[in-house]
Amino acid sequence: MILDKIFKNSNGEYVGIFDVLFGKNDMENYVYTLAEAHAIDLIARTIAKCEIQTFELKKGEIQENKGDLYWTLNMQPNYNETGTKFIYKLVTKLLTEKTALVLINKTPTTNLLYVADLYNASNKILTEKTFSNITIEDDEGNSIPIRKTYSSSNTIYYSLKNSKLKTASENFKTNMTKLLKASQKSFIKANTPKWRLKSPGQQPTLIDAETKKPISREDYKEKITEGLMSDEEAIVLLSEYFDLENLNQNSNKNLTDFENVFKKIGDTVAQNWNIPLDVFYGSKTEKSTGTDDFITMCVDLYFELLEDGFNSSLVGKEDFLKGEYIKFNRLNINHKDLIDKASGWDKLISNGFSFNQLSKFLGLPTINEDWANEHYITKNYANVKGGAEDEE
Repeated sequence: MILDKIFKNSNGEYVGIFDVLFGKNDMENYVYTLAEAHAIDLIARTIAKCEIQTFELKKGEIQENKGDLYWTLNMQPNYNETGTKFIYKLVTKLLTEKTALVLINKTPTTNLLYVADLYNASNKILTEKTFSNITIEDDEGNSIPIRKTYSSSNTIYYSLKNSKLKTASENFKTNMTKLLKASQKSFIKANTPKWRLKSPGQQPTLIDAETKKPISREDYKEKITEGLMSDEEAIVLLSEYFDLENLNQNSNKNLTDFENVFKKIGDTVAQNWNIPLDVFYGSKTEKSTGTDDFITMCVDLYFELLEDGFNSSLVGKEDFLKGEYIKFNRLNINHKDLIDKASGWDKLISNGFSFNQLSKFLGLPTINEDWANEHYITKNYANVKGGAEDEE
C-alpha cells in the first residue's frame, strides 16, 4: 500500500497499518504526526544534502572561497557533528517547533555552531532578544546546560510561527478523529465473529463428550467459543440439540475505509507543506515536474530563511554590502547523469559556459588548465550593439 511509505517510527522503521490502527490510543494524532514527520524529513533531507557556498572578496572581486567558513558550514560546525547532520537537525528543529536557535561560540581559530535544544527567549520586540537557560543535547541523550546568556551578536534566531496554519491543522485532526474512529468501529464490528446458538426449550442434561460428565449450557457455550476463536485448527463438538449460526459471515470488511481516511490525511499534510503528492508518496514518474515544483513552492523559502540568518550573523553587514555572502547550492538537488544529459551540456558549452563551470555544476573537480576556463559562443546570436554575427 502506498501509504505504508510514509509511516515510520522514531527509529526509522516502517510501521504497519495495523500498528497504526490498533497500536495507539491517540490514533488520529499518531497518523497525522507520522505524515507530518515524513513531510519535514523530506524538506530537511533536501536542504541538508546541498553544498553551502561561501563567496568572499579576493583580489578586488567576489570569488567563491573554500576557507574556514566553508569548512565550518559544510564539514564540521562543532567538535561532534558533521555539516550535513547539523543542517538536518537545524531544519528539523525549525519545522517541528517553528523556532530554532543556533549558538555561535567564537574561538581564536574558528566559530563553533550548535543548535540549542532548549532555551528561553526574552520578550523584547523593539530591541534585540536575549536567550538564557539554554541546553544542548547529543544523539546519545547526553545534555549540558549553558549558563551564559546569548544575544543576537552570538546567535542565529529563526522563527516560522503561523497561528492560522496551526489552528487549521488542529481542526483538521479533530474532524479526522470522527472518521477514523467510525471506520475503526465498523471494521472491528464487521470482522469480529458473532454466533447464535439456538436450543429447544425442554432438553435433557448435557453430557461433556470428553469428560462424560454433566455440563451447563453456559459452560458448553464457552467450550464451543474457545474452539471457534482458536488461531489453530480445531474441531467443535456440537450437540444435535443445538443449532449454531454465524450472524456476520457475509459482512466482512477490508481496509478501504481506513486507506481513504489515511490518504485524506496524507494529502492534506502534503498540501499544508506545499509538497506535490507524487513527491510526498514517492510515486514520481520521469515526466513529472514534482521535484521542480517541490523546490520552488516548498523548499526555496527555507533556503532563503537559512541564508538570511547565516549572512546576517556569520558574514555581517559590512562584508555583505561589499558583496560577500553565503548561499546554498540548489543546482545539485537532483541527480544528474552526465551521459544522459550530454546534449544539454553541449548546448551550455556552445552558449559560453566553460568546462570548469560545468564541472562545478556536476560536483566534479575543476582542471588547472587554461582551456578549461575558456568560453565559446557558437550560436548565431545578435551582439549587444544590435547586429547579427556571421556564423563561421
